[in-house]
Amino acid sequence: MVCKECGSYNAENLSVCKECGAKLHDDDTNANTAEQATANDEGRPARDFVKPPAWPKSAFAGAPEKPAGSSSASAPAPTGSFRPTIPPRTAASQSQTCPHCGKPVLSEAPFCAYCGQRLSGESPAAARPAVKPAPTPPPRPSYAATGFDDEDEDDYEEEDEDDYKPAKASKHPGKIARRAKEDLDEYDEDEEEYDEEYDDMPQKRGKGTTILFWGLIALLLALIVVFGLYIARKNFDGNVGKMFASIGTIFNKGNSDDLNAADPAATTDPNSQMYTATITETTDPETNEVMYQIDILAPTGSAIRVVTDATLKQDTIKVPANDRIVLSIPRGVFMPNAPVDTETLTLQPNIQAISEDGQTMQIAVPPITVTVPALSMTVTEPAGDTVNATFDNSPIAIIGQVNNYDGEIAVYVNGDQVYVDSTGMFTASYTPIQTAAALTMPTSSPEATLDPSATPDPAASASPDASTTPEATPEATEAPVVDETVTTETLPGSTETITIEARKNNCVTARKVITVEPYVMQTMSFTVDNDLKSLSSDTGSVTIIGTCTPGTVITGKSTSPDVTFGEATVTETGTFSMLVTIAKVGGFDVTLEGKLQGYYDGTANVIVERPPTVSSSAFKKAAADLSKNYEKIKTGVTTSGDFVVTGRITEIISTDPYTIFRVQISEGVDVIVYNRSAKSTINSSDLKEKKQIAGTLKGLYTDGATPVLWGWFIWNK
Repeated sequence: MVCKECGSYNAENLSVCKECGAKLHDDDTNANTAEQATANDEGRPARDFVKPPAWPKSAFAGAPEKPAGSSSASAPAPTGSFRPTIPPRTAASQSQTCPHCGKPVLSEAPFCAYCGQRLSGESPAAARPAVKPAPTPPPRPSYAATGFDDEDEDDYEEEDEDDYKPAKASKHPGKIARRAKEDLDEYDEDEEEYDEEYDDMPQKRGKGTTILFWGLIALLLALIVVFGLYIARKNFDGNVGKMFASIGTIFNKGNSDDLNAADPAATTDPNSQMYTATITETTDPETNEVMYQIDILAPTGSAIRVVTDATLKQDTIKVPANDRIVLSIPRGVFMPNAPVDTETLTLQPNIQAISEDGQTMQIAVPPITVTVPALSMTVTEPAGDTVNATFDNSPIAIIGQVNNYDGEIAVYVNGDQVYVDSTGMFTASYTPIQTAAALTMPTSSPEATLDPSATPDPAASASPDASTTPEATPEATEAPVVDETVTTETLPGSTETITIEARKNNCVTARKVITVEPYVMQTMSFTVDNDLKSLSSDTGSVTIIGTCTPGTVITGKSTSPDVTFGEATVTETGTFSMLVTIAKVGGFDVTLEGKLQGYYDGTANVIVERPPTVSSSAFKKAAADLSKNYEKIKTGVTTSGDFVVTGRITEIISTDPYTIFRVQISEGVDVIVYNRSAKSTINSSDLKEKKQIAGTLKGLYTDGATPVLWGWFIWNK
């Protein structure tokens, strides 16, 4: 921009002349003043304070006229102004032309802008304007209020110092044109920084350095290729694609940050599908045999081997070409060829690929799911799921039949194969092992007695004045129970099982498990069914009848040598009979005992009698006086014989099945009498009555000191 005072060229961004300090733009100050006046109420400038100054539309337009007498000193400085201003000059003369070149010149310019000659005729010395004192800049606002930092303050201080440096008058007008080049260096801070950035760029490399750089790059690439081929040949059978796929899995591990990245498993690279196979099930139309078409991807020339327990004519075949081969294999090759326990099987074909250098690779083959038939059988004996062992561990019979028998089915009992006929029938036996532990058990069960007293005496009932009194037989005491330890063979475990299986390869095994319960000692069933009348015979022959467990062996015992027994007969249903012979008159205790393996011994106590055949008077006449033989009987010297006793009835001990009463012979001397009279009865009305009894000595009462008389005849006294 050309200064209107001195005509020197100035940069467009300067507001005053660099040489004379004259104002270059009147509207700049006014615009800035107007802009600063728009500061907000808080004292800070508005955001539009950084707007660029309004540059003049015309490069040679003169400054606007100022009214006379106005000065910058009289006008108040704007609050936000930070640039110095030049006092207004007097009104400029009208536009004119240069007298030297005829070009238009500014009204107040002392020199022509085109030829550089002075417009007036004054001497250069007279035309040189006096040096003006530097005007005092208006006070600058606080930077805290305007929002500028310290760096902005430094920038403005430097700019102010440059703006207010005193301008010197030009001595040589011709130098004005030469200064234009120097004025081009006056740029703002941004332009200088832009130049410095380009000045800092490195110098262009030489040709030799570039050749060396690219040579090293080529050498590095060659080394990478050589080592890559070596690794691919050693670890990936020369397959470079497989090597890069492996490297990709190392760095990515299947986790990609790219949401749109392709799934590595879905790649269509043929190398990624190497050593894999697909299976398709088909049926041979001629044999109806199930076949599997196995499409295998493996390197050409490698050998495919099928690993199986089945017998194959050929178990290996080479891949002919195109890294692919399709095999047709029967389903039986992959079957277990053994009995199975479930109808649904999952088969995993085992196929391997052997490369030409001997390396074995496993082919990834999908599993196969098949359904196999199930066998069935019927076991008729034992019929249930449990069976009891016998006392002597006799064999347990096993009988059954296999359904739909085809000759390939085998039957096993506890792992031992048994014979099966052409119809599928099989028979076997199993001998259990005694598993009962040593037990303490009585050798006799509670006495199962057919006591004659359990049945009313018909003879006694026939008498109108007779009453039945329970009999307390001195010798008819309950046999003591003797504990005896019975030890059986003992093995670990509480039970045994019989496992019966029908097996066939590739079929579900038919199985039945039978539990064998260990033998447990049982109580024998043993009873006597005679009534009192059938146990009495004046001929001396009595038959004892009853029931027992089939197979029981029965024997009879008596303390008297006058009683003998015949052989007991036991039927298949368990009824028995035994003949008892009585040699002389009297009542005798008899014990029947039954024995059977696995059962407690059964016993029954009864009393058999043989009544006298003579009259009562004859019997009484032949009988001895009991009172005279009392001490001998009590001490056991006398154990048998017929006696007569006279005394008073003091107590009725029992009325069923025999009437038993106590007779006091004298003070402290008593006799126990069983009433076996066919004509006389004893009841409570006979208490304290004096009676005479004739009978046969039976022994001592349960107290071991009182004689017992089996009374045949009774008289009142």
